[in-house]
Amino acid sequence: LEALSPFKIVTLDASDEQSVLEAARQLEGIPIDLVINNAGIGIYTTFATVTKESFMKPFEVNVVGPFFVTRALLPNLQLAAKNHGTAFVLQVSSLLGSLASNTPANAQTFQGQYGYCASKAALNMVTRSLAVDLREHNVAVVAVNPGYVDTDMTAGNGILKPADVVASMDKIVSALTLEDTGKFFDADPQNPSGKLPW
Repeated sequence: LEALSPFKIVTLDASDEQSVLEAARQLEGIPIDLVINNAGIGIYTTFATVTKESFMKPFEVNVVGPFFVTRALLPNLQLAAKNHGTAFVLQVSSLLGSLASNTPANAQTFQGQYGYCASKAALNMVTRSLAVDLREHNVAVVAVNPGYVDTDMTAGNGILKPADVVASMDKIVSALTLEDTGKFFDADPQNPSGKLPW
């Protein structure tokens, strides 16, 4: 990360509200044009082995965390919007958060993902709510499905290269306007439509 010469590196735990507030304090007065909420966890279970924790932990990290990060950094986003017209929040969601995509034809994709799927569907609703609330501040909030990417979370089973997905996401972000707020984009290069149903 340091090789990229970032303006400032601030670490935080998205599931810890105090950590989020401390990060926001360190960034006070600094305009932020784009917040990418990409922290996420998934706990694989089966129907028979689902536990309360396998539901609640993904909600804490995948839903509550992005909300608190966005709220804490709203002053920074407002500063950027004042300077450039619009600022953006990108929520890294998932195909597994798409209610319309959870069909018998896709059963294998969704299988064993109760907590993760529910958390990403909830993140999508939070995204829509933030899109409504923050529009008056010229802050656009969108959800993006990166696809099944080869990351630590997919334990080497992902089929997409991170660099390809980043290029696809960059293309989406570069074209965003305030009119896109509340939309659900698909950065998976295998989906030429670029959009997903809620």
